[in-house]
Amino acid sequence: MTVLSHTHPLVIQLENTLLPLFRAELPQLTAGAPQLLASVFAFSSGTAEAFLAYHFGISCLLDNVPDDQPEEVALIVSVAGLDASARLDAKVVWGQPSGAVEAQADLVEADLAVLLAALPGLLAALRQAACRGAPIVTSA
Repeated sequence: MTVLSHTHPLVIQLENTLLPLFRAELPQLTAGAPQLLASVFAFSSGTAEAFLAYHFGISCLLDNVPDDQPEEVALIVSVAGLDASARLDAKVVWGQPSGAVEAQADLVEADLAVLLAALPGLLAALRQAACRGAPIVTSA
């Protein structure tokens, strides 16, 4: 168990499943984009009395980025609503000032099998974004 102290079965299952998968992805990420520093993270958000959500992911920090561009792209898997009906969210998102979403999984329910089926596509989107080094520019 890492810094997460919650004993909810879904949180434990996500931690035990996702963190090893994400660590195994790090060499491929850095090989494809040597200008980045990639790391795996897990943290909770909320209050000391009741954690509201848990987040697992891979953060990619880019080097030599212009001031008006984001320095980070990350794959984030979050679980919230553990006291009622748990909700999973998984996406590849750019940091500020962009906040652009590269890819997002359609997770209707908190189903680990559906999340695991979506992970290869999300990891591919993270690798592509990290190699590209910037969000996709869309014309309005």
